[in-house]
Amino acid sequence: MTTSPTKLLKNNYKLADRAIEMRSVDKVYQFLKITGRHIGADFDSLRALKNISFNIYKGEILGIIGRNGAGKTTLLNIIAGVLSPTRGEIKVTGKVLGLFNLGIGFQDQLTGRENIFLNGALMGAAKKELEDKLGCIIEFSELGNFIDMPLGTYSQGMRLRLGFSIIVNLDFDILAIDEVLAVGDALFQSKCFERLMDLRRSGKTLVVTNQGMDLVERLCDNVVLLDHGRMLFYGNTTEGVNKYHALLKTEKFFVGLKQETGLVENTKKWAEDTSNWGNELGTKEAAIKKVELINKSGLRPYGIRSGKPLRIKVYFEAKNPIKEPHFGIAIFRQDGVYCYGPNTKFDGHDIPEISPGKGYFELFLSKLLLAPGEYRVSVAIWDKNETLPFSYREGYYKLIVKGNNKTGQLLNLPCIFHSKAYFNLRRKNNGIVDPSMLDDKWGLKIDADGIRVDSVKILDHDDKEQETFITGGQAKLIVSFDKPFNDAKRYVWLGIYRDDGVYCQGISQRAGRSKDFKAAFLELPLLPGGYKISIGVWDGSMRRFLMYHHGIYPFRMVFNRKDHGTVYLQHKWRWTEK
Repeated sequence: MTTSPTKLLKNNYKLADRAIEMRSVDKVYQFLKITGRHIGADFDSLRALKNISFNIYKGEILGIIGRNGAGKTTLLNIIAGVLSPTRGEIKVTGKVLGLFNLGIGFQDQLTGRENIFLNGALMGAAKKELEDKLGCIIEFSELGNFIDMPLGTYSQGMRLRLGFSIIVNLDFDILAIDEVLAVGDALFQSKCFERLMDLRRSGKTLVVTNQGMDLVERLCDNVVLLDHGRMLFYGNTTEGVNKYHALLKTEKFFVGLKQETGLVENTKKWAEDTSNWGNELGTKEAAIKKVELINKSGLRPYGIRSGKPLRIKVYFEAKNPIKEPHFGIAIFRQDGVYCYGPNTKFDGHDIPEISPGKGYFELFLSKLLLAPGEYRVSVAIWDKNETLPFSYREGYYKLIVKGNNKTGQLLNLPCIFHSKAYFNLRRKNNGIVDPSMLDDKWGLKIDADGIRVDSVKILDHDDKEQETFITGGQAKLIVSFDKPFNDAKRYVWLGIYRDDGVYCQGISQRAGRSKDFKAAFLELPLLPGGYKISIGVWDGSMRRFLMYHHGIYPFRMVFNRKDHGTVYLQHKWRWTEK
């Protein structure tokens, strides 16, 4: 839950601070009885609210929570003045606006600009007020030239933008919102959340409903928990949300998950949308100010050498106290391949609160096991459930990994590749073999005269054949041909690919006079998911593959952590507040 620095405890509120007082409020709906095919003359009734009493104070954000049919919308409508209570009384101090159905009263044949005046008038705004606020409404909606297009040309998301922009720019003392933040894409949701926080800081009173308890915890000072029209709880948000979860469990409203194995079998492998790179979003309760990429010597160079340490230091400033945040950093290749994305939550760090003011967090990577190339870095300060970020810079920073990478591989993993004739530590392809010649050969198995694979084995640390390996464990790949080679210009190449075709790593070895080749990874740090092994024999003089088995031999990786990406990078976190 996020709180304002000026927030008062409920016991310190004075009578004059009350924005809304509810006393013994009931709401009863009456409807005609239906018996068989006939409508009777008698009425039946439904008691939607039962003896509801509480106070809402000026500048407070109150959440109304409960299951569908609990009475949340009915209560919100009574607060907004749309409905009257059947019994009891409600006293409201100030002007109330209700936001229940964004865009109610919109007309498709009218332009967005014309609908601002129509919708605003339906909510009781004077023409002069709408004229004065017109520029702010249009700017907040981000509709640009679409504002003078007929509403019938708008997408649903654009209609939501316009409706929300109107309501939050009008004059009011109390705002009642049903299903807050159901307003389109993440960028605009963050903007709307920030506007609600601005309204709170300006002393406005908000009453909201939402099915997402993480949003309720971040936004609300107190909650009312309803069930079958009765108020089960009124008070502290965290306590109320816990009671709501307990209610759901008691009455078996959600089905238990399958028993967990404790191991993660798949994880995110791609950026969700690279078109968002370079954007900054978040609710702005905290703001990321600067990011530094620092090498082993403490310098901030243009690029970092592959295999060397890297420190990513993120400076931020918090406006308000922030409860239970976590920090995240993610690295992507320029084409959107997810390399690695640790965060403090995955690593088990508990951060109870960030105080207002300046601070920083940093991620130290002991070895940057990425192949040379251009990458993007995302940094974020998240709420505890990653619903809406406090501050998120997505693909915002460029990371250059220096060195040569002629083959386009993603990783630079320590490996021993040897045969009876040769032994090479950390032997990489180094441009000797060109795997791009196999780009359209995925899944094909082509042998050549005199060159045939006898066996392929993937072994664990006990030299037992396996199909599944744990991230960070040992692995060996042994390839045997039916007879020794006898050509100094031939190379044996082994490639590791993700099962979606991303080339992770290639290693090559002069064939010499051997027929058995082994690649050993003392630690195979691939993250969970499916992978494929490719094998090829390369003719150095003709610069082509004489044979290949491309993406033929599968194996899987599992892990006891939820980290996203392709490769696990050993790391440490540090953070402080100045």
